[in-house]
Amino acid sequence: MKSNSQMDFFSEMSEYQITAREFFSTVLIRSLTRNFGYKDILFCYFDTHGNFLSWVDESGTLLNSENHPYRKFVENDVIRYRLYQDAVRDHLTYFNVQPRLYKSTDVINPVDYEHSAYVRFLEENFQKHYSVTMAFGINGYIQVSFFNSREKGDFTSEEMEELSKIYVYVANSYKNFKKYEQAKIVANIQSEIIASGEKAYLVTDDFTHVMSYNKTAMEYMSDILGADIAKQIGGETPCSWLPFLLGEEETSGAEHSVQMRVIRDYIFKIYTFDQSYSNGIIDRYHWITISKKNEEKVVSSESLRARIPLTQAEKRVAELMCRGLTYKEISDELSVSYHTVKKHVQNIYTKCSINSRYELYKWMEEKEEKSEYVNE
Repeated sequence: MKSNSQMDFFSEMSEYQITAREFFSTVLIRSLTRNFGYKDILFCYFDTHGNFLSWVDESGTLLNSENHPYRKFVENDVIRYRLYQDAVRDHLTYFNVQPRLYKSTDVINPVDYEHSAYVRFLEENFQKHYSVTMAFGINGYIQVSFFNSREKGDFTSEEMEELSKIYVYVANSYKNFKKYEQAKIVANIQSEIIASGEKAYLVTDDFTHVMSYNKTAMEYMSDILGADIAKQIGGETPCSWLPFLLGEEETSGAEHSVQMRVIRDYIFKIYTFDQSYSNGIIDRYHWITISKKNEEKVVSSESLRARIPLTQAEKRVAELMCRGLTYKEISDELSVSYHTVKKHVQNIYTKCSINSRYELYKWMEEKEEKSEYVNE
């Protein structure tokens, strides 16, 4: 591997990881080919439970469908099965930069290799005979495969060493890409939380990492779980208590569902935000607001009757807010600008004399019970 190839790749990735909408794409395939000479590369995408979503080669993306070539082979893909089992065991995430390479002739028994279903699949679809597959992302949900033909022969020890270095280059670039992407997502969520008037919040990914929080949330969580909670929050280590807070139903819940938990004297409202990609992968994030029971305002029926009714547009925005949609998602749903949504929210809070989504949720709940919700 030439040092100038490494430098060129690093330079390309430094720019790419900041500007790319999706990291594992045809752009990356072409960069690997241009800098390292590998012409036969395939990206395969799965969800975090190991279900196939799509694959990408230099010609573009082929989403999963009834006629997808991988459909008939998926049950016999021993490489993918081994890769996924190892990734789950090791809690693999996008933070990993240690090489994870699976050489097909190491995974499949040499006696069976030539007549295996895996080799037939490679020959029929790629006219190749040998492979090395890399695992990236949560539970190895991205796999990058390099192929050799029968004529060229199996991957040599020198090639394996080179591919290990390439893994490190790609993994570090991907890690930086995810950190940059997540920083933008967290910043958008934080601005919305602050605009809503909530005083305590956590932002998490779907792999039980707390990505952002404020001082008040830390105080509340310390009161519930003890002072040691500070060691788990904000790092790359998963938080053992988050699955309990998020709940099992979250794994199959809709993106815009809102959950509420009451733990001791604290009320947790849990919202979801999904980052979707063209390859079918969905990264899920959660933002959790925390309030004390005695901090919530008690709204009397007399004051409710005295308040100014919401317009039809404001009512629709309020309903979508209570479903957990972000301002951006509400603007997309209603086909109005982001600033129009913010104006509606300001009007809603003023008219209802409230300061948070939770108070809006309670306000609308009481209005529905009394059937006094008036539209103009």
